[in-house]
Amino acid sequence: MIPKSGTRFSDKIMREPTWLPEAFEMTPFFVQIKCQLGKAYQVANELAEAEIASEIYSTAGDYDLLVKFYVDAGTDIGHFVNEKVHCIPGIKDTHTIITFKAFQA
Repeated sequence: MIPKSGTRFSDKIMREPTWLPEAFEMTPFFVQIKCQLGKAYQVANELAEAEIASEIYSTAGDYDLLVKFYVDAGTDIGHFVNEKVHCIPGIKDTHTIITFKAFQA
């Protein structure tokens, strides 16, 4: 079962540690997911069960979900999305957003 919209999957969050050597750095990125009608919760549950996403949010607008991922630095993000995300049933379209720098508030 998926938590309410915007709830963090805190037990599955992979935070980027600041004290690890460069070889262990993680690269964050986001994927907006457009689902087939009526499949958003199913897709969100599949992502949560696969334990590949850091955070999963339902959204309004052109896309149904906004998902944050972390991969090892140097990982091919396109390959990751193709192999780990696109294979989930119910996904109609995706839009990947690659990030550069996180700013502290």
